[in-house]
Amino acid sequence: MTQTKAEAIRELVIANRILSEEKILFEAFGHISMRNPENPNEFLLSRSLAASQVEEADIYTYDMDANCLTPTKKRSFAERVIYSSIYKQRPDVMAICHNHAQELIPFTVVDVPFRPVSHYGAPFYKGVPVYDNYDVSDGMLIKNEFEGERVARALGDKTALFLRGHGVIVVGESLRKCVMNSVFMKIDAQNQHNSLVLGTPKYLSYEEGKTCDERTWNGALSQERAWNYWTSKVVK
Repeated sequence: MTQTKAEAIRELVIANRILSEEKILFEAFGHISMRNPENPNEFLLSRSLAASQVEEADIYTYDMDANCLTPTKKRSFAERVIYSSIYKQRPDVMAICHNHAQELIPFTVVDVPFRPVSHYGAPFYKGVPVYDNYDVSDGMLIKNEFEGERVARALGDKTALFLRGHGVIVVGESLRKCVMNSVFMKIDAQNQHNSLVLGTPKYLSYEEGKTCDERTWNGALSQERAWNYWTSKVVK
């Protein structure tokens, strides 16, 4: 789907609202960005603001060094280097979400790997590594370019990366897929937790997860159906 920058900004506002409503970006923290469809060497991200409050005027443009190109006196997110670093290393990635969904935090600190147990976990069939190489002077925030590069390398070709004791980074081949991946990761984390309480889960195989993600969730109809449902909850 070819978009103008203006159209992308409108959709990014909706994405912020959806992820707030679904308690992915909640309690005023976390953020989501997307590449500028008119210039792949730029990305769009809201100013430092709770996702539920984001309007079109709050979406700023940044370059691949995380410099804000939008004239403003308002603050940008300190962790925007996450986005610039990953976009530089992953040309296939069109959108990135950094969130602190509470269902995911335990998987960042225990010796239990996140593995898909249902269709919802299929996008993560390659596994989810854990980043544990903080520059402690930054208070466990990803704020400088060197740590941003380490985070991007730790993510590699995966769909998500856990940040120990902090949260998760989720990527997508489009904004809508990134939103889908973010919501589905939270759902399947709860599925895995509930399964572990009952016994030993039978996880999706690599082939099952790969096929499900490629043939089901990457389909335009599935993404449109999910997007329309989530949008109906936040756009009156």
